[in-house]
Amino acid sequence: MAKIPNYPIAVIAKLLDLSDRHVRRLAADNILKKPEKNKGWEITNVTLYIRYLRERAFGKDISTTDLHNEKLRLTKAQADKATLEVEELEGEMIPAKLIEDTWINYTKNVRAKLLALPTKISHEIVTINEYQEALEFLKKQINETLKELGEDGLPKKYRKRATKSSPELATAKKSKNI
Repeated sequence: MAKIPNYPIAVIAKLLDLSDRHVRRLAADNILKKPEKNKGWEITNVTLYIRYLRERAFGKDISTTDLHNEKLRLTKAQADKATLEVEELEGEMIPAKLIEDTWINYTKNVRAKLLALPTKISHEIVTINEYQEALEFLKKQINETLKELGEDGLPKKYRKRATKSSPELATAKKSKNI
């Protein structure tokens, strides 16, 4: 094993661009290695000081692979984003915010239609004397209201794509028992 060369404090201070006093302070703080009696300062203190500065700048857990890991993480995020965009364009995926907004509007519409139903039919149902006739009239009005609400709630640009990629949606829409 090669012997590590020792140098006077002035040489180490000059290499580190520090004063002699600051080099001693770093050694007192156990950042640099103190010299043994009757020996100079080891050249390995240059490496220790560089490591100290790196840890101060980036934290103690910095490693040589961090940049590589960050590049991998960025590449994966970009690939995931591209996959989501392709799925959206192909009709496989709809943005969550759009679904939320659509269903909020859809449920408000259902509520409004159902609350308006008594007002809509009350003037006509008063004139009906027979139970069966009233029942049929109510069923007819409810079915008309449900038919108005029978849309799937998807915006037009997504509805076309969804029926291409999901035949079940198109079949369900054609069904009379919705």
